[in-house]
Amino acid sequence: MSLLLLVRRHLLASPGPGLALAAVAMLAALVTSTAPRAVAVLHADQLVHETALASAVATDVISVGLAVPGYGEGYVPSQGPTLDASGAPQVRPPSPDLAGYVAGLRDLAASQPEPLAEVLGEPDLVISGTRVGVERVPGNDVASPGIVLRGGPTARDHVDLVTGRWPEATLVPVDRTAMLPGSDGVPDVVPEPLEVAMSTASAAELGWTLGSVHATADQLLPPVELVGLWEPRDADADYWVHAPLAVTPEVVMDANVGKIVTAAVLADPAVVGAWTSAPSTRTWYPVDTRAVTAAEAMPLLAQLRGFTATVWTPVEGDAAVLEPASGLVALLERVLGQRQGVDAVVAVLAVGPLGALVAVLLLAARLLVDRRRDALVLVRARGASGAQVRAVVALEGLVVGLPATAAGLAAGLLVVPAPLTAGQVGVALACGLGPAVAAGAAAGPGGLRARRRDLDGAPGRYRRRRLTAEVAVVGAAAGTTALALARGVLSLPGAGPAVDPLVVAAPLLLSVAAALVALRLVPPVVRVAERVLARRPGLVPFLGAARVRRDAAGGLVPALALVLSVGVAASSLVLAATVRDGVVREAWGSVGADLRVAGPLLDDEAVEALRAVSGVTGVVPVTDLGRHQLRSGSETVTVTVYATDAAALAAVQAGAPGAPARTADLTVPAGGALPAVAAGGLSGAWTTAGGPVTVVEDVDELPGLPPSSAALLVDADLAAGWFAAAGSPRLALLGLDDGATASDRARAEREIAASLPTAVVDDPSAGEEALLASPSASGLATAFAVAVALSAVLSAATVALALVLAGPARRRVLVVLRTLGLPQGAERGIVAWETVPWTVAALLAGAVIGGVVPVLVLAAVDLSPLTGGHEPPPLAFDAGWLALLAAGLLAVVAIGTLVAGAVGRRHDGVHLRTATD
Repeated sequence: MSLLLLVRRHLLASPGPGLALAAVAMLAALVTSTAPRAVAVLHADQLVHETALASAVATDVISVGLAVPGYGEGYVPSQGPTLDASGAPQVRPPSPDLAGYVAGLRDLAASQPEPLAEVLGEPDLVISGTRVGVERVPGNDVASPGIVLRGGPTARDHVDLVTGRWPEATLVPVDRTAMLPGSDGVPDVVPEPLEVAMSTASAAELGWTLGSVHATADQLLPPVELVGLWEPRDADADYWVHAPLAVTPEVVMDANVGKIVTAAVLADPAVVGAWTSAPSTRTWYPVDTRAVTAAEAMPLLAQLRGFTATVWTPVEGDAAVLEPASGLVALLERVLGQRQGVDAVVAVLAVGPLGALVAVLLLAARLLVDRRRDALVLVRARGASGAQVRAVVALEGLVVGLPATAAGLAAGLLVVPAPLTAGQVGVALACGLGPAVAAGAAAGPGGLRARRRDLDGAPGRYRRRRLTAEVAVVGAAAGTTALALARGVLSLPGAGPAVDPLVVAAPLLLSVAAALVALRLVPPVVRVAERVLARRPGLVPFLGAARVRRDAAGGLVPALALVLSVGVAASSLVLAATVRDGVVREAWGSVGADLRVAGPLLDDEAVEALRAVSGVTGVVPVTDLGRHQLRSGSETVTVTVYATDAAALAAVQAGAPGAPARTADLTVPAGGALPAVAAGGLSGAWTTAGGPVTVVEDVDELPGLPPSSAALLVDADLAAGWFAAAGSPRLALLGLDDGATASDRARAEREIAASLPTAVVDDPSAGEEALLASPSASGLATAFAVAVALSAVLSAATVALALVLAGPARRRVLVVLRTLGLPQGAERGIVAWETVPWTVAALLAGAVIGGVVPVLVLAAVDLSPLTGGHEPPPLAFDAGWLALLAAGLLAVVAIGTLVAGAVGRRHDGVHLRTATD
């Protein structure tokens, strides 16, 4: 009972240390419980985001077969369905049981393990024939009309009949060759027209009307009669992605033929199966990943790989089998690659603040024991055991820690309202117990004695143990870093651990090693300063240097916390700049200039129209000269050659990230050889049919040009003697005014669309924004910001706690010196000496960590999925943000110095008697 009373009196008499412990516990619980949930939500959102951006063709599970399902064993792929041998020349074709086959597909999906069964949606299928030419409609501008017969079990559910009726099955000749003219020129069987329904858009394009009959170019196919016109209920539905050419026909303009139009028409499935000589059945499961959690993505990939590697028979005895394939496999691999990069970066960002949190917790526990020292010494003198003394402060830590942890956990649920796992609760509980453990450890015999650290007289054995521990930490840091660098990039999409332990351990050990080195280097440097200052007038500098060496504020713990905090903040800024710079490089590299125009033939008139667009400073057409062979000795390489105005291209790409450096040199012949910039690992001298070629620069890819395994960029004027021209260009790179804003770009794009309606305009800033808007990129940006903010808070807390811990000893010295005539304002100088050397050391060590850790991350983790590229991004530094970080830390120290100096002046009278006793 007396124990509880003592704890209560401590909390009421001096609540500051308890509040400090509570703040640390709450912050630790908030971070450790929220971060895993936030990352899990980020991963789930990224999968949904990637799936939503991809088309249904790219993600759905699809199977294409040459058999029409629903006939059971009565279908032979090379012959079609078995017809009723009734002796009649024409019979009603059997209707395939497509509903039964779809039910078999549904059962097959339900039999799969979770989460695959949940991802596979309602199956569907369409049966299609090959393109068949039909007769032209007089007066219509279509030179080559054609149709594709198509049917499916749910086709009617996706359309609204505008006029007419739905097609019915017509009679089919038992022997289709009877439709051919005999010796008398008359066929033995003349089938009735095949009934079809068509979209209103297709009918308008072909010039068909309701009831019109159109002969086909296939002698074994009867004419088709349009019996119904329909409109799609949802023209953007995924169904039409799997059943193209139906809502709107395909229109191709051919210079030799003219206008070629192909339209899919809907017919009764029985007719499609019976009349089509080479049908194809497209079966698909729509994919829905919205319910897939982060933990289910990897099992889903494994299950999907197994599902797509197996040939399935949905209905026993049916000739149609399922051979599924899905682009979702590649999408999941890409998402898991992004996840690996995000997890590694977040883990690296997390270990530093967590280490700093532990250090701040130890400082707060020492502050608690310092404030309770008199009472605890008195209790100990009256017979209390060491365990009982520890129990007092441990119970106080428990009383403030558990409620603070609950508050941190609740706040985390408000920030990230996702399901709370048992592991997160356990980690939060450990954070709640941390203050009790730290306070109990700080209340040992050494913690209850006020002493000067330089007069401890530590035995040689203690010094040897400390040196051994420090050497071990430095060795471990060097070893883990060497292993991570020697192993190279670890890419395990779909298998293995989410985070490589080496990537987590190496940065933490490097930071601790840097703090230990800083702690060893600061005292000798200060000792030199002390000797220099001893021979100069002025007490404050000498006294400050002496106090740093003899009684440092906090010792190793605050130094470690500062190094970890500054190192994490610097690493965050460097990694954030690296990822963003990589995104910019990839976005710009895919476009190649401020704007890219592709699509139409860019003749002189079109180029002049582009030059007239507001804000355009340069238009550089690029001509594809085709594929050519390069020879060098016995080696022969086939490359794609692009010709352009090299000088104009160099001007448009000047200063752009990733642009070739020697584009302008392509206008100068290289000793009789054609100079070229190459992509694809080409270098040196080569020979073509037109003459020698010298590669003046080899790059990974040619910005703005179509990707190619091997390509050459040459100047159009010089290349005329080497390569024959291959028509007009279809691609142009545009430069805009310096400082063009988003509205300027939008205006230019509108003007281009008005002058060239069929052109496709690409803007690198749009691609950059799209990449940065993804959940992974935006979540990682948030993680960088949180890491920097948390580091700032921990740095401020470290400085404040270190100054408060050193406050009593400092005030005793200052009171005595004030009685001896210490001038006003000297307190600030002494306080500054307590913090500035360690702050400078933390900045230097943190700068080293901020440069080394990103290098380690890039060497061990593939971050290219986060930037949208194929190569890891180069390291990038943002000097402005790094300078702001340094200024922020110095500002924190300056504020702490002012506050501590003011507090010291207020307590002069209070400590005068104590200091002179």
